Amino acid sequence: MSYVGGQVTGDSGRVPVTPGDQVTITVTSDVADEVHLHGYDLSAPVGPDTMSTLTFQASISGVFEVELEELGTLLFTLQVG
Repeated sequence: MSYVGGQVTGDSGRVPVTPGDQVTITVTSDVADEVHLHGYDLSAPVGPDTMSTLTFQASISGVFEVELEELGTLLFTLQVG
């Protein structure tokens, strides 16, 4: 997943995963921000020189937004279950 020139690239829709799966979310961006996975309350910095990686076990069922927190830009939604 990438954020470049004010646009989200990659699969920006709903991404399904199976409960119990190990999930890795990798984001690159040309602006400094924070990638935030709602519901799991995981976050990591991202920026022109910093690729963001969130790795976790999908243990909470539901639909969760993954966004650039400061910009309020939705990258995609994660559907667990």
